[in-house]
Amino acid sequence: MAIPSFMNDPVALEKARELLRRDDALGISKSQTNCGPTPCITFGEDDQFISLTGAHAYASPGPGDIRGPCPGLNAAANHGYLPRDGIASIEETVSGLGGLYNMSPELAAVLAAYAVALDGNVLQGVWSIGGPLPPDLLSDALLGTGQGLSYSHNNYEGDSSIGRNDAYLNGGDAHSLNITKFERVYELGGPEDRYTLDKFRARFEEVQDESIANNPYYFTGAFSTVVVVPAAYNFVINFMSNHTKEEPSGYLDGYNFKTFFGVSGEPGSFKWERGQERVPENWYRRPSDNPYTAVDVFADVGIGYAAYPNTLKFGGNTGKPNSFVGLNVADLTGGVFNAKDLFEGDNLACFSFSLLQQAIPDFLNTALNNLGPITDLIDKYVGPIVGGLSCPQQGKYDVGLFDQFPGYSYSPTGPATNYK
Repeated sequence: MAIPSFMNDPVALEKARELLRRDDALGISKSQTNCGPTPCITFGEDDQFISLTGAHAYASPGPGDIRGPCPGLNAAANHGYLPRDGIASIEETVSGLGGLYNMSPELAAVLAAYAVALDGNVLQGVWSIGGPLPPDLLSDALLGTGQGLSYSHNNYEGDSSIGRNDAYLNGGDAHSLNITKFERVYELGGPEDRYTLDKFRARFEEVQDESIANNPYYFTGAFSTVVVVPAAYNFVINFMSNHTKEEPSGYLDGYNFKTFFGVSGEPGSFKWERGQERVPENWYRRPSDNPYTAVDVFADVGIGYAAYPNTLKFGGNTGKPNSFVGLNVADLTGGVFNAKDLFEGDNLACFSFSLLQQAIPDFLNTALNNLGPITDLIDKYVGPIVGGLSCPQQGKYDVGLFDQFPGYSYSPTGPATNYK
């Protein structure tokens, strides 16, 4: 099934509508379980129960500990599944996120390697789940100190978050929860008190429209904004749902949702407990026989774009609200991909990883002659995934087309302290 991009192309838009009518992509999104592309059909008490005692007892972060924009990472650190100081190696990330959420090793590794390369410390092989890493003079002199996920605009963090503000609209802060925005998502549970992938995808479209209407620096088109931002909506469902004997494919209700996001109180009087995200009591992860993989990420993102084609955008506002200018995929990729074939086969993954690799120089605060260790690290973990895909011959992408959008180069700098 090919779902074309519609920017600046009314013919492509009509083709998208025709495909949606024919293939019922919206029905696919609505029918998905909380386990993503592959339903979870087994349940094992010993396999899936998450211990919150002993080494994994909850503890609030200390004065020097780092927390950031991702509630799932914050909760993992608060329970010791990730290092409690919020600074992790690739190996610690793979072990911790696999143990707590059953994220597959190759997905955890590539996400961690990406964070190390663009926002962490390549020489020490660590990254921060929140603000800047502690200074290291040797690494600083060679590569610069990473600003962490909290200040990773357009390389990890992106506009139109599920619960955070766009960075430009909040003085560079895209890591603090906006409780009003959270409450609007919380309302999606409805009287049945259940959250699904489809409900969150519909909300993504609303948030994206709000960003375009209000943020003069709104931008989408980088790996973070085309893949990571919509994937973050999917991650909440796929990783935070409680899997039980009665509901092996999982459910996410208001209690679990609030607990993972560090929110207390009731609608109308919610309060965000900064840095206090935690794993709910009596919570069971996905079964070991169904880890969430890199393939699943792209399948879920693709289903979301098929169900809500207006969310697939390349471009941005040009310095004023509601000034969105779209880019043609063929122009961006030198004709390697076009609006008709981006969703055929492995093309979305091939396009996304190539965009990630070729845009690295634009996102780094370092001299170009120091790129070697960074690109080597990315290639080490992305290469095996891409090697398993059927990708066309990759050309040089014209990421210079993004320069016309002020939001592409906007890069807020983190403060001396982190999540406080």
